[in-house]
Amino acid sequence: MLMEVLNDGQELLLMDGTKWMINPGDIPSVCTWIPTAKIKVEKLDINDMFFYKLTNLNVDISVYAMKIN
Repeated sequence: MLMEVLNDGQELLLMDGTKWMINPGDIPSVCTWIPTAKIKVEKLDINDMFFYKLTNLNVDISVYAMKIN
């Protein structure tokens, strides 16, 4: 579950304490997300810096992210 959108959408903090850096191209989508949104986290099998997909289940929008803690 989403706890907070940080740094104008550059980072997300989830209720489990994990913090995520958002792919710069996805920041406009994240800026509209609200706390308590249900977030699905998937690890992708790709060789890229942003190899997690975070999906906001409330609005069915996915973004790419990197775990930073």
